[in-house]
Amino acid sequence: MDYIEVSAKTIEEATSQATAQIETQGRVVTSVKVLEEPSKGFLGFGKKDALVRVYFEETAVENTVVTEEVVQVVESVTETTVNTVETVETEIPVVVEDGITKAEQDFIADTGKEFLLGMFGKMGLSVQIEKLTTKDKITFQVHGEELGILIGKHGQTLDAIQYLTNLVANKEVRRRCQIVVDVENYRSRREETLIQLAHRLGAKVRRTRQKIALEPMNAFERKIIHLALQNEKNIKTDSEGQEPYRHIVIYYKR
Repeated sequence: MDYIEVSAKTIEEATSQATAQIETQGRVVTSVKVLEEPSKGFLGFGKKDALVRVYFEETAVENTVVTEEVVQVVESVTETTVNTVETVETEIPVVVEDGITKAEQDFIADTGKEFLLGMFGKMGLSVQIEKLTTKDKITFQVHGEELGILIGKHGQTLDAIQYLTNLVANKEVRRRCQIVVDVENYRSRREETLIQLAHRLGAKVRRTRQKIALEPMNAFERKIIHLALQNEKNIKTDSEGQEPYRHIVIYYKR
């Protein structure tokens, strides 16, 4: 679980401010810890506000709704796409020991692209799909207008689309090839944002020597944070919690 710390004149006021801030972000308060009691001091000296730490969890309600809408479309498209693949007379060559063949990779790419086009068509989206192929990966870069629904919060909907595309496209081959689905270079932009965030929080932990817990992230994004800080002096990172609330904690290390 993540948390925020808020200070105010009274414990009740601090708790109320923190709760309002958390709930406006679509999150749910789970517990409150009083870090410092308020103090009136003496003759105006030594006066201290209350300090509370309020823990919260992601509700992911919005993400679930969007993902379910996408999955409903996917379910209708998947049957059509798979049936189309089954009726196409495409000869799949025998897998060689040193990896997937070019013909297999082309087959996977064509099937994946057909699946995506069918799904986006069902959603009423007009898109262009750019394909980039390397030895062990196929990347589909989706371009168009108002494609935020395909990304979702922190890319959760995009991850679901990518997962389903891999399932459909790799169904008819014995050796898999990874498919990456991206929308308007979202993944590279998100990676840059996470790296900047990691360095900024790492510097804060080094300065304050207080640990910082980040919001829940998927395994790919947690790896970006770990790698960004792995060589930082006096900084240690750990992944804590259970999915889907697993998150990174940045510690000060002597």
